[in-house]
Amino acid sequence: MKNHYLFALLLLAAATISFADKKANLGGFDNFVERMGAGSRELGRGNTGSADTSALPGAYFNPAILGFRNSVEYSLAAEKRDLDRAGGSLGIEGRIGSRMGIGAAVLYRTDLDFTVINDDDEDVGTARPYFTITYVGLGYRLTRKDAIGVSFALSYDNMDVSDSYEGADLVDGYQSPVTLNLGWLREWNEKWSSSIVIRNLSFSKNLSATWTRNASTDNSVSESEGVRPKVLQIGLGYHSKLLGRPISSWMEAIDYQIADTLLAFDPDLHVWTGRFGMEWEAIPDGLLRFGFDDSNYTLGLGYRFSVRLGKHRYPFEINYALIYESEADLWDPLSFGLRGAL
Repeated sequence: MKNHYLFALLLLAAATISFADKKANLGGFDNFVERMGAGSRELGRGNTGSADTSALPGAYFNPAILGFRNSVEYSLAAEKRDLDRAGGSLGIEGRIGSRMGIGAAVLYRTDLDFTVINDDDEDVGTARPYFTITYVGLGYRLTRKDAIGVSFALSYDNMDVSDSYEGADLVDGYQSPVTLNLGWLREWNEKWSSSIVIRNLSFSKNLSATWTRNASTDNSVSESEGVRPKVLQIGLGYHSKLLGRPISSWMEAIDYQIADTLLAFDPDLHVWTGRFGMEWEAIPDGLLRFGFDDSNYTLGLGYRFSVRLGKHRYPFEINYALIYESEADLWDPLSFGLRGAL
């Protein structure tokens, strides 16, 4: 009973953190991929996955997850959101030796029909800006219950506006510096797990992922700064049963540091948010999910099955997620995913 009370208090803390006032833009176009997440299974339960050894792609959610891999696993996701936003992800990972795992993932986001307006407030056409970020990670299991991991990320974005402007030689594409993500995960027992992930470290002086973006080759347009804030993410998982069927709950508290310093202790230079999700196997191999990610509420469905080819049986899982973005009053009903093992 004490564990149940503790978990209830932690959930209440997550809900309180989740609705904290926002203090700044968290990296704009350069960081929205990470805030939207990857994988419709995890999305259906509020984008939670850092403390789950079965989360895919592990190179994105927490590289320490890779240390728990026992086979080659893959994931594929695609979604279409309101306001002409679309995206998806692809991940593959597997085991190396008895204690290590390796994985890679690619996340993709785009705006399908973005109106381009010039300095005279004239509509000069449409653009399809897109963003990709690639993760390559390695995990190592220290003990049967503990693992640590590291992943490297490299992003590229293309604004697709150069053809719409005359009189300036604009640059569409930008590549970020390589960023570093560190992770730890522990399964304490059959009920509890916890994780810590530090995201978006750079190899610069302050470990800050910032870079200058020159918008034109002739310097006719003012340069801007790309930024990806440092992130501290703490996760907690709890496993039990409801009506005799397995149920899991996940909570994550997230701190974005929005200052180009090694560490900032000013609360105005931090944005705190939270995630929560639940997953219940209501029927054999049939899964129900719900959760929230900051001000986005999610529902999810999943079903596990297998296909036999020759002497081998290959497991699959199909997933669906419905998202409600409460701040914009938008419903996003099109998010699908497939995952499995080889």
